[in-house]
Amino acid sequence: MLDQLPLITQRLMLRRLLPVDADDLLAIYGNPDNARYEFWQAWTAEQVEELIYSQAEVFLGDPGVPFILGVIEPESAALIGAVHLTINSIEDRQGELGFTFNPAHTGRGFATEAVNAALGYAFFTMKMHRMFAAVDTRNERSWKLMERLGMRREAHFIHANLEGQHWADDFTYAMLEHEWSSCGRPSC
Repeated sequence: MLDQLPLITQRLMLRRLLPVDADDLLAIYGNPDNARYEFWQAWTAEQVEELIYSQAEVFLGDPGVPFILGVIEPESAALIGAVHLTINSIEDRQGELGFTFNPAHTGRGFATEAVNAALGYAFFTMKMHRMFAAVDTRNERSWKLMERLGMRREAHFIHANLEGQHWADDFTYAMLEHEWSSCGRPSC
């Protein structure tokens, strides 16, 4: 299946990761503030390089493997975020969404614009029926973004993850294909 990339939005471009993205990705994945709400510790430069090179081998439609779209702000050519799309079930057309952005580029609607575009891509290019996302309940910015996009909170998992000595809760949000398209996206 052809990936039909890049995606162009009003202010952004979403494309596959490239070796030139290493420093910008390190600013995202190596950031301890981002890592505190994720299942990973802050990454090293070597881990970022490995991710970039492994993504070159990922094909749209590979089940269980995150397909990562780099979010580029064209004016500066900087990679400001990453959106992960993972097919969990080909037969049931179920997929998972994840996203992480550089805190230096937040507060301007870039994440909302990029995640909205990625949802459209998942529904219409990847042919997903349902997309869901898990989020640490303390990560209010992320779950409010999903609510802005019309995703529905389906679950609150108590003590879903052990982080060191403390338990963290998760919310699960989801959206169906007809829910994304019913409001006239991408314009709403």
